This record gives sequence, structure tokens and C-alpha cells, in this order.
Amino acid sequence: MADKRTPRVNKALMSNYKGQTVRLMAKLITFKDGREIVEASDGGEVEVALPKNENFDCAHVEIIGKVEDERTIKMLGHVKMGDDVDMQTCDQILQVWHNPRFAHIF
Repeated sequence: MADKRTPRVNKALMSNYKGQTVRLMAKLITFKDGREIVEASDGGEVEVALPKNENFDCAHVEIIGKVEDERTIKMLGHVKMGDDVDMQTCDQILQVWHNPRFAHIF
């Protein structure tokens, strides 16, 4: 069976996943030229290439997409997370997921 995992990343980890499908917890900042500029859980800014006619009606989303480069994701889908998300806690959890000591769990 093919590996269908979509690892969760922040801005700092994106460069490790170029060409792969990932999940990025994001706070929406602004929309410009068909791209949403978002703040990742570690505070880094990421450009998200959106499908046509896509829009968000909440402040936080988990973006599922393919990493184009260290600062850009092409969105394939998203999960609305609402308007009140603690991004610092999200990033702390992300750090645990990527810690080699816990690789046997995640």
C-alpha cells in the first residue's frame, strides 16, 4: 500500500518536504494575486496558491497541499479551524511530532 501520510509542518520545516503533500496550520493574513499569505504556527509567512474561487470564512485553517518551495504551498484542500486557535500550542505539538525521540509514536 502506498504511504498516504501528510506530515504536519511549520514554515521552518517546509524545505524538508519539497514536492510532498503536507498539512500546515495557518492564520490568514492577506489575499493577493490569487495567493493567500498566511502565518504558520512558528510565525513564518507562507504563500498559498489557491484553487480558483476558493475563499476562507474563518481566521485559522489547516492547509493540505504540496510544498512547491521553502515558502510556497499549492493548496489541495483545507480544514476550517475557526477563529480562536492557540498557534503557539500548535507549534509546540508540532515540535513533539518531529522530535526523533517520539518517532515510534508518530
